[in-house]
Amino acid sequence: MALAVAGVAFQSLLRNPLADPYILGVSGGAALGSVLAVGLHLSFVFVPLLSFMAALAAMFFIYFLAQVKGRLNPHTLLLIGVLFNTTTFSLILFINALVSMEDLHRIWFLMVGSLEAIEPARLTFVALLVFLGFLILLFDASALNLITLGEESASFLGVDVESVRKRVFFSASLMIGATVSVAGLVGFVGLAVPHMVRIFLGTDHRRVLPAAAISGATFLILADWISRVVFSSENFQTQLPVGVITALVGAPLFFFLIKRGAKTR
Repeated sequence: MALAVAGVAFQSLLRNPLADPYILGVSGGAALGSVLAVGLHLSFVFVPLLSFMAALAAMFFIYFLAQVKGRLNPHTLLLIGVLFNTTTFSLILFINALVSMEDLHRIWFLMVGSLEAIEPARLTFVALLVFLGFLILLFDASALNLITLGEESASFLGVDVESVRKRVFFSASLMIGATVSVAGLVGFVGLAVPHMVRIFLGTDHRRVLPAAAISGATFLILADWISRVVFSSENFQTQLPVGVITALVGAPLFFFLIKRGAKTR
């Protein structure tokens, strides 16, 4: 739910159909926190905690750098996010070169995404943050509709574009930081699902956001079922992480959506 909804939010915020929850760097910060916790041999309890704290630190750092004369510039935000992600993943590769094979295996599961057993208390905390971010985005759904038409038009119609941008960025980043801290990096959900929903429902965020939440959650549950049932046999040395399944399904789906969109233009 969080990945798909954040994908809708970031694509609207940046007015870029290729934007996804991980392109703005928050996921890179969360991943670096998780890998650092594993590399320092901290208790497994501290892995999501350090990951979430790193995600929050990354969110505020990126927000600070992306401001130009007190305004949140979407193009600067996108560029800084990409550069920040590149830096964090370089640091992750550096840590990988220092850890043992056992820790390397744990890091690999974090990097490709995994829905292994999560304690109810931690899951409840993540769910609260996700629903909080979702409600804020729903509140700004009408404003997002106007912003996608252009900043000047939205401002003329009474939308405080700068305030909406800040709320959308912080709420979506909070959702991603919370989910990455417990599930690792699960790709393509936030990129492909929003496009699929828009094909059937149009661009009205009052409908797209709830539909993306349901579709994203359903897609990930199905992918997890496939990884646990279909690819769980003696032919496989280990259970495939859910992130592998979402990439195998999501990438061809996204290529199809791009091709379909090019034909309709």
